Amino acid sequence: MAGELTPVVLLPRYTTLAGIPSAGLAYFSTVAMDVTPFQNAIVSVWRGKVVGTAAVPKLNFEESSDGVNWTLCSGTTANFDPGENTEVQYTAPLKKKWFRLTVELGNVTNTLTFWAAGFLEERET
Repeated sequence: MAGELTPVVLLPRYTTLAGIPSAGLAYFSTVAMDVTPFQNAIVSVWRGKVVGTAAVPKLNFEESSDGVNWTLCSGTTANFDPGENTEVQYTAPLKKKWFRLTVELGNVTNTLTFWAAGFLEERET
């Protein structure tokens, strides 16, 4: 049986990110969340049309034991992109203390609109 679900908003509707790369990539990260009581993040992600140079964004669910060194959540796809005007649901197993979503806009100037929201599933005791 699944644990209780707690709503979570990583990127509110409709968050616009603009990338003007400086020394490499235009990169954004949500605030790290302590997810110790949770076993999964079940998150729907949507993105709009790329405005500017047509680079494909790269999104990643990441986790960390110390809040400094980050790795891809096991069982998730690296550098995923839901596609233009498409909503896709992802499940990220949570094995470490900290969790975040990162968005890489690429090494070009572009603007994208996103949202990411869903639930954190509590660990069963």
